[in-house]
Amino acid sequence: MLKVNHPPNIMETLIVIANLGRVRPVKFREAGDDPQQQAHLSEYPGGIVEMRPEQISEVVTDQAGRFPQSGAVDRLGGMSYGEEHNLKSELEKQALERIASKIGEIVTSAGSPAWRLVFPQTVLPSLVKALPAAARNCLAETVAGDLTSIPLPELEERFLNGN
Repeated sequence: MLKVNHPPNIMETLIVIANLGRVRPVKFREAGDDPQQQAHLSEYPGGIVEMRPEQISEVVTDQAGRFPQSGAVDRLGGMSYGEEHNLKSELEKQALERIASKIGEIVTSAGSPAWRLVFPQTVLPSLVKALPAAARNCLAETVAGDLTSIPLPELEERFLNGN
């Protein structure tokens, strides 16, 4: 599980939590002058952005690439499918580019503050490379994990209390 040892610093007012199908920006808000008011996280205006990645079945819709399977001479054989080659990796690359572009828009609309990115470890380095230069330049920290479905109180517990 993800463990953060410190809350975001004062300059780090934006945390972008994402995976290949969802971008969830949240804002860090400091405690006010009221002693009962505490630091907290809130959903960013515009909320969660669903960016469903394309599936191979949606991209390949015809019968091309199907070949007869070998079998007994007197039996009708089924059809096998041709190789997908690099289709999965290409779809993942396109999804990363869409996510990176959306994150760039969010960071820019927030005024390009120092920000934190939470993204699954397996593709985190690729996403950071795909980010627009302006967003990458103000990226303060990356955290490995897929926390897009975690309720806001649990996110506060992880990021603000270091649990």
